[in-house]
Amino acid sequence: MAEPKWFVVHTLAGHEHKVKAILERQVKLNHLEDKVFEIVVPEEKVMTVKGGKKRIQVKKVFPGYLFIRMIEDEDVIRMIRNTTGVTGFVGTPGRPSTLNPQEEHWIRRFLEQKEIRPELKVKKGDRVYIKSGPFMGYEGFVDEVYPEKGTVRVLLSIFGRETPTEIDHTQVEKTD
Repeated sequence: MAEPKWFVVHTLAGHEHKVKAILERQVKLNHLEDKVFEIVVPEEKVMTVKGGKKRIQVKKVFPGYLFIRMIEDEDVIRMIRNTTGVTGFVGTPGRPSTLNPQEEHWIRRFLEQKEIRPELKVKKGDRVYIKSGPFMGYEGFVDEVYPEKGTVRVLLSIFGRETPTEIDHTQVEKTD
């Protein structure tokens, strides 16, 4: 029996969950559980701050795409291609491509990850204004972003010297 591999399916934008549900039903109806093992809409939980309130939102990592771990089989490929909302497989025309080992490793790590990531609206090099905290009123440049911690290192001019300061991402605002 062939080894299952990960494939990427392109869907209509905003229809990822609908297509996933249809495919899961089709797999059961056609008794293909021994050929299709996982259907994933890659999403992550992101903490956003609006109006001073923290909210958790679920955001698609790759809008318009599904990841399917399956055995490459003509019947399965045909069923997926003919599913409402599917526009095709990622790959060369007529033949879907599998994920390479590095991409497979990424998706496995991603599926195991359950933490909530803060939404960072700034990037390295951005000019920011400190809107709260002990450095409120200062302006500086983002020197480093730490998404896993939800902080940024900002270079502030304090006492005439450039001083790197780590600040929570909710305390900074990008300026133009």
